[in-house]
Amino acid sequence: MRIFSIIGLGLTAALMSLFISCGSGTKDVDVSKVNVQLEYVSFYKDFTALDSNTVSEGLVKLQQKYPVFLPFFLDTLLPFGHIEQPYSDPAHIVPVRTVFVHPDFKALNDTVNKVFTDTKKYDAAILDAFKHIKYYLPNVPLPNKVYYFTSCLNKWTSFTHNDQLGIGLDMFLGKGFLPYQAIGIPDYALINHTPENIPMWAAKAVYNNVYEHDNFNKSLLDLMVLNGKEIYYLHKVLPEMPLSLLLGYTPEQMKWCEANEPLIYNYFLKDNLLYSKNYQQIMRYATPAPNSAGFPADAPGNVSTYIGYKIVEAYAQKTGKDLSAVLNEQRNTDMFQLSKYKP
Repeated sequence: MRIFSIIGLGLTAALMSLFISCGSGTKDVDVSKVNVQLEYVSFYKDFTALDSNTVSEGLVKLQQKYPVFLPFFLDTLLPFGHIEQPYSDPAHIVPVRTVFVHPDFKALNDTVNKVFTDTKKYDAAILDAFKHIKYYLPNVPLPNKVYYFTSCLNKWTSFTHNDQLGIGLDMFLGKGFLPYQAIGIPDYALINHTPENIPMWAAKAVYNNVYEHDNFNKSLLDLMVLNGKEIYYLHKVLPEMPLSLLLGYTPEQMKWCEANEPLIYNYFLKDNLLYSKNYQQIMRYATPAPNSAGFPADAPGNVSTYIGYKIVEAYAQKTGKDLSAVLNEQRNTDMFQLSKYKP
């Protein structure tokens, strides 16, 4: 199982249209004949429709409809811990009943149902992303069911589990949703958690199910290439999504990186950071943050991932390797050297 957290709301349709019209710089491929079958399940509507006066009876009915997903949802996705069965026993479902009568729970569900009156737009976007994944990576396993749910702000954004993809809609309510501040979501993270970012998190969940890496005993160069691979993959399977959003940058931060690419790279060279494995020293450049230490205020956090993406892109162009070969290459230093990257 793979978990991703962070949050978001509403880039307007006009803004999204502007992003797309600016282009992503990636040539799309024809996936119209790629066969991917997905079933979409609006579980969030069924769960929030339960009557607070008859929660036990409602859960029994839901279990008949969702015999596998409901126990997983109650035990793992919600913040209650394990809920004993049978759900017909009122003593077992006290935590669930308590939440159902809480006014904040109703407010959360009202907001989710208002933002997501249906999921058709996101169904189509996820299907298109999965078709691209199958086109480029035919051996990567894809879920065949998409469950949309709410987790009571338990920070579940997306996951894959067996044949399931889960999307936590309460994690895509945007900057205007004030409870995010209360649960410690930083402002800089919100850019990637608007509704329009749902297909990106779906693609991330599939990627990390196969290519997930840890940061232990890695050099900055290792992290740059590993993170760059993920962005390169996302750019391929989501060709109409702006690179800035894939990186978690604002458009202004993206422009700064493009204008200052040599400066960023030379900073890492000058301070002998490329091959450093000093965790505290290098992680400030390789993880999401409001900014990057030592760089101007206009620079984004996680600035090394931009250089990593450019290295991986250059490697693919120099070697002519396809996406699968690029992602499966384990020798990060060799990739860097063969890329002949020079900004």
